[in-house]
This record gives sequence, structure tokens and C-alpha cells, in this order.
Amino acid sequence: ITIEDDGVGSAPEEIRRERDAVRRERMAAPLDFKSVSRQQVKRRPVLTAPGVFLVVAVPTMVAAALDAALTGSVRWIFGLVFVAAAFRAATLVRRRDLLAAVIVPPIAYCAGLLVAVQCGVLRAGGGLVNDLASIGALLALKPRPLFLGTALAAALGTARWAGMRTAAKTAKTARTAKAAKAAKAAKAKRGSA
Repeated sequence: ITIEDDGVGSAPEEIRRERDAVRRERMAAPLDFKSVSRQQVKRRPVLTAPGVFLVVAVPTMVAAALDAALTGSVRWIFGLVFVAAAFRAATLVRRRDLLAAVIVPPIAYCAGLLVAVQCGVLRAGGGLVNDLASIGALLALKPRPLFLGTALAAALGTARWAGMRTAAKTAKTARTAKAAKAAKAAKAKRGSA
């Protein structure tokens, strides 16, 4: 099959020729596995929603037990560990699960208070109702770490969400600009041929 060229090449055919030339160059290039492994980007670890719960709840419950054992009450150790764990989880959660970074800290805080009640802090007696009353009393007495940790996680999650939206808009604008530039170059190429 012969292709007759009348001097005015069609744009799709020229694009196909260029694409085929690039493919031939890639196929002819030697394989270099060392350079590929060096160029790999080190990804940071990400957490799913259950992972966020574990990262926040486990240290918080351990700190509550430690605080109850050392001081006989829930003091600064519990609050500090809770705020740090909520912050860390909010920085590591994957973008799909950003809402979990805001929902999980209050649940983990209550789990930590339950551990503290079980260790004898402000125990109102035995039974589920008395434990819930003790947790309610501790929530009324120690709300600052709960508010601080949750607000910090919410602010961080909101900032990451806004950054994700801005990055998506920037990428879309860049793709549009690149397509416009390619169309302009193709038009100029057709005009000069």
C-alpha cells in the first residue's frame, strides 16, 4: 500500500507518524532497571478510617490508664496524648477518608474516658448506667482536650480538603493550557506546510 503525499499532510496522520516515531525510540532504548528504581518516589504512609480509629484510640486509652494509675485522675497526660494522636491521624489519613479524621477523635476520647472510669477515676458504682454517668461527668469536667483535638483535626482536614480542590483546579487549568498550546502548534504547523 502506498500513500500519496500531496504536500498538505493531514493533522491526524502527522500526529500518528510522530507518535509512532516516539514509540520506535522507546523500543530501541536499552532497559535500565537501576535508573527506574532510583526514580521511585517514597510515598508517605496513609491511614484508612479504621486505621485512624486505631491511631487515635489506642494511645488515648493507654494514656488514660497510665494517667489514672499515676495520678488517680485524668490530667494532662491523657489530654496531651489525645491531642497529639488526633493531630497525627489527621495528617496521615487518606483524602478519601478525611471525614474520619473529624468523626473519630470524640469517639476515641470517650473510649479513653471509659478506660479511666474502669481504672477507678470518678467511679459512680458498678453497672453500665453508672459508667455512662461517670463518663458524662468526666466530659463535663475535662472538655478542653476534646474540643482542642477535634478542632485541630477538623482544621487540618479542611485545609487538606481545600488544598485537594485547589490542586484539582490547577491541574485542570494546566491540562487545558497544554491542549490549547498543542492545538496552536498544530495549526501553525499546518499553516507553514
